[in-house]
Amino acid sequence: MTQVRVATASDLEYLAPRERVAARELESVLRRGRILLAEDPDRRAAIGWLRWGLFWDEVPFMNMLHVAEERRRGGIGRLLVDAWEFRCREDGHATVMTSTLSSESAQHFYRRLGYRDAGCLLLRDEALEIVFTKTIR
Repeated sequence: MTQVRVATASDLEYLAPRERVAARELESVLRRGRILLAEDPDRRAAIGWLRWGLFWDEVPFMNMLHVAEERRRGGIGRLLVDAWEFRCREDGHATVMTSTLSSESAQHFYRRLGYRDAGCLLLRDEALEIVFTKTIR
């Protein structure tokens, strides 16, 4: 059964080549405890992660949700999001946020999890970025 835990410095070797953020920022987020890692306990291998920050310095905002391609559609993304929402609730937050491009299928995943369209952002030469919120209390 897949396990979710807070990532540690020892996970940088797995995360760094797969992440989009600079190494210094990744290390900072890691120190803050804002990366959850999904592991396959049988193989003792990472199979996905969720990274977040704070929108307006107060609302948890999921910046990255990634599951290894061969493990997608198996509930790991949902497991990571559920663990993150639980942690955010425990930290006293009532709302969480995320976003995805309108050209990506992730928008349907978030809606199935109860996220609601909350607005959009249009950047030059990019598909529309859909912003989602969810009340977790």
